[in-house]
Amino acid sequence: MRVRALMAETSTWDFDWTPPGFRSIDRPDVRAWCYHGGWAGSRGVGRVRWTDGEIERGLDEIRRFFAECGLPVRWYVGPSTTSARLADELRTRASAVHAPRLMTADLDAVKFRRNDAIEIRDVTTAAQVEEMIDAAFPEFGPAGRAAAIAETAGYIAGHRRGGIHLAYLGEELVGFANWRDASDDTCVQLVGAWTKPSQRGQGVYSTLTTFRCDRARERGRRYAAIVADPTT
Repeated sequence: MRVRALMAETSTWDFDWTPPGFRSIDRPDVRAWCYHGGWAGSRGVGRVRWTDGEIERGLDEIRRFFAECGLPVRWYVGPSTTSARLADELRTRASAVHAPRLMTADLDAVKFRRNDAIEIRDVTTAAQVEEMIDAAFPEFGPAGRAAAIAETAGYIAGHRRGGIHLAYLGEELVGFANWRDASDDTCVQLVGAWTKPSQRGQGVYSTLTTFRCDRARERGRRYAAIVADPTT
């Protein structure tokens, strides 16, 4: 089970591109990154392999790194964090604590409900990116909208290990879902999705997940992995 949990945890930082301004610490003992982007995942600390005696020195380094980035720290504590004391320290210092679930599944065993009325289209154009951002994130102001569009358009413009699918009922955009193949080819990483609130319960998310899993099987992947919100 630890191997499978690590598979899901790795999807948090298993990037297949580096946006403009991307900075990182990437050593065997720690993985941290930041850039000014439209998403929460644009900053974080992931893999940490410190002993208890290395915690204070490590925390000082992380504080300096994010101060230079001009961004608050966002920390992922998973099975690659080897110090229980570090997890306790972070919990007492955090302004908020979120507890996602590290989930994996054997692709040959997963079954999801499919709504055959839903059409799935790949995102390949800037116009599709704008349609997706405007539908899913109406709360974005002009600066946030521009940042999200630029980052997403930059992603789809290159040859990546992943992509984005849009779901339509007729010509109405009702959902989207992201995916990325792991850098070691062990699994497909399900790394974000949205369903239009008025269409929830219609099988939009499950249809998108079925599509992503079917495509992953065709590419020879064995597992799917996701860092899931507790309500998922």
